[in-house]
Amino acid sequence: MKKKEWLRGTTNKLLLVAIAVGIVAIAMSSYVMLNPQVKTVIVYRNVTVNGTTSIQGYNITGSLLEPPTSFPDAPVITQNQTFGKRLTGINAPFNASELSTINNAPDSYFETAAKMFLNGTLNNSVGTGTKKLPLFIVNGKPSVIYLGSATCIFCGENRWAMALALSRFGNFSYLFKGYSALGDGDMPTVYWAPTHYNTSSTVFGDFYHSNIINFIAIEDAYPISGGFNLAPLSTIQQRANQTNSTPYIDAMDYIISSKDFGGTPFTVWGAYEVGGADAVIFANNTNKEGTSPLQHMTHAQVLSQLSNFNDQFSWSEYAAADLYVAMVCKTLNNTPSVCTAIPSIPAVEAKLGL
Repeated sequence: MKKKEWLRGTTNKLLLVAIAVGIVAIAMSSYVMLNPQVKTVIVYRNVTVNGTTSIQGYNITGSLLEPPTSFPDAPVITQNQTFGKRLTGINAPFNASELSTINNAPDSYFETAAKMFLNGTLNNSVGTGTKKLPLFIVNGKPSVIYLGSATCIFCGENRWAMALALSRFGNFSYLFKGYSALGDGDMPTVYWAPTHYNTSSTVFGDFYHSNIINFIAIEDAYPISGGFNLAPLSTIQQRANQTNSTPYIDAMDYIISSKDFGGTPFTVWGAYEVGGADAVIFANNTNKEGTSPLQHMTHAQVLSQLSNFNDQFSWSEYAAADLYVAMVCKTLNNTPSVCTAIPSIPAVEAKLGL
């Protein structure tokens, strides 16, 4: 090749690289201008390689949301109601003792339950498949992302295990009493924030605090007097955009970009996606279907069982929490103290194939 031709080819290549870098810089500048709350942001959007779209990680900054602790249009129901149409105490905050049952659960309970999961002595269905995803980092911390529905019975059961798992890495200043839809047996559950139980809406945010991870909660709601309902993802995304909060806007983009959403609950624990509940725990005896279903308990009874830790229901809920703990520990290379405070966590990681 002649010298002039070589120089011309090299110059053209350098020019193309410069143009590409300029386009990226302009795109990033536009993103920052459109999101004024972001101080420093590096966002890796979906890229297409050979016609295949793959989700990319996020590394952003922005404030997480703490929603109101009550809604005038969805007050606490104080009168006692019967099973099948019971919303007694809905949206009421946990008292100090109830909150302590979650925040201060003993590590020994998690360890005993983890061993039961590993040796197969649980009578409820505990276990899940996972898919590894790039991290969703906010303010320097990996995130737990939750998209659920207030009317979803599996979300309702799953939140108990989620709350226990999250308590290992931080604590809640508020949790609230909730139910699944009346059409699903008004099952007692925990809400991350009060819900508009008479209207179609989405609540963004929670009252969780941690120096290790973020918790990004997105809870859709429909009138709870019916059965399960969930707004289209496009609608939830529009509602997220209206919050002007980058973590929730991008979390919805992250979920949609995964192309894995098939229903609620949908969670991401650090580097691991779980497309559904990690356990099915509605009973407290040797029969998975049971004659003492969770639907027939009160919040006080559920919390009492979690506190006393002497039956299949409580063992199973703690074991379900262990699976989530294992995902976060594996994401963080088992460096948080809880990863050694519960000695069986590495074995749970191995069983899940993390």
